[in-house]
Order: sequence, then C-alpha cells, then structure tokens
Amino acid sequence: MHLLRRVPVRALPRCARVSAPRRPFYSSSSRRSYNNQGYFRFLDDIPQNTVFWGIIGLNGTIFAGFWWAKQKLTVERNPRLYAWMQKNFMANWRNISSGRIWTPLTSAFAHQDLGHFFFNGFTFYFMAPFALNILGSRQFLFLYLGGGVIAQLGSTVYSNVFQRRDPYSLGASAAIYSTISFLAFATPRTTLLLYGIIPVPIWLAVGGIFMYDTYRTAADQGGTTNTSAHVGGLMAGAGYFFLRRFRIL
Repeated sequence: MHLLRRVPVRALPRCARVSAPRRPFYSSSSRRSYNNQGYFRFLDDIPQNTVFWGIIGLNGTIFAGFWWAKQKLTVERNPRLYAWMQKNFMANWRNISSGRIWTPLTSAFAHQDLGHFFFNGFTFYFMAPFALNILGSRQFLFLYLGGGVIAQLGSTVYSNVFQRRDPYSLGASAAIYSTISFLAFATPRTTLLLYGIIPVPIWLAVGGIFMYDTYRTAADQGGTTNTSAHVGGLMAGAGYFFLRRFRIL
C-alpha cells in the first residue's frame, strides 16, 4: 500500500511565533474587490472556526471509518467495508477511470494509520489558523482542497507514466503540505521549533522537505510514503501564493 505518511521533520507544525501577519500580499481594498467577484462568495460567510474544526472533524471521521474497516478485515475476515473505503477515499488511476472522480478530493481528508493521523492533525492544528487568518474561509478552502486534488492528480500521472504502477494513495498530507508551503512564501520570517527545541525559519524547513521528497521521488525511494504527492502539494501551495500575489486568483 502506497500511502502518504510523515516525513522525518517530526515537529514541523509547532510555531514559535503566534502573531501571524494579516494578508501580507494585498491591501484591504484589494481584498474587498476579490470578495465581490467570482463564484462561491458564500464560503466567506462560514466562520473560520467552522472551517478549521470541520476539516479536523472530516479527517477524524474518515480515519475512524478506515479503522473500523481494518478491524472487520483483520478480525472478521470481511473485506467489504475496507474495499468500499479504498474505492471512495483513496486516489489512483483505477478509481478515477472507473468513474470515481471524487477520490482525489475525498482522499484529502483520509488517513488510516494512527501515527499518520495524529502527526497531520498536529500540523494542521498549529499551521492552519495562520493561513485562515491571512486568506479567509473561501480562499483557504480553495488552497487546501485545490492543493490536495492537484497533488493527487500529479502523483497519479507520475506513478503511472514514470513508475509504471498504480498505487492507492491517501492525500491528507499533500493538502496540509500545500498550506505549509503557502505560509512559507507568505510569512517567510515565521519560526518553527523542530522537536520543540530547534528554531528554524519556515522557508528553510519547507525548502528542506521539498528537496528531500524530490530526491526520494526521483530515486524511487519513497517506500510506503507517496513522496511525489508531497512534492505536488508543496508546489501547489507555492503556485497558489503567486496566483494571489499577482492577483490572478
């Protein structure tokens, strides 16, 4: 099983700085003009706490579903629920080509390993409020969901074209990585505490993760970690920043 799991930078999510800057790359007047345009304007009416806890709740619910499915598979030897979860909350070409086109999106909330779930939850808990404060509810949802979908689609293409295999993939890490990558560009002076002790600028931490996962992807050394989706999530977050920076999005 080829899954998104944590990278060796274990304490990445803990922020030493708690005063996140507000919307550093456009003015308040620019923000008003953005909010008066486009579709899905109603999403900005959703309280940020609702978005924050809603995403955590969805991740928790889907994790519980996978846990229960694995119990039925291992204890009762009943694969039906696990097969259903795999078909609806994991992304690969087989699922997409079979008409389950929602899987790149639903996989952005999916975990099945307890350590993976808690590490990603810890990261999201500390980092997401900064991005929500900068972007607001609507644009944050575009970042999180768009980053997850783009990363999964890119990973699926890469795996099938270059690695000649079609692994199932969970995509919550990629969605969260897109959020962290955006913050590295939007707030590069933010300091993270690795292992709760070592202060590291966020741009350096994210840059190190990007190079590490790019190397593992190119060398095909990801193992059970979908490093190509990690890279895709980081690139999606950076791309989103520049789209906002130059007022394209």
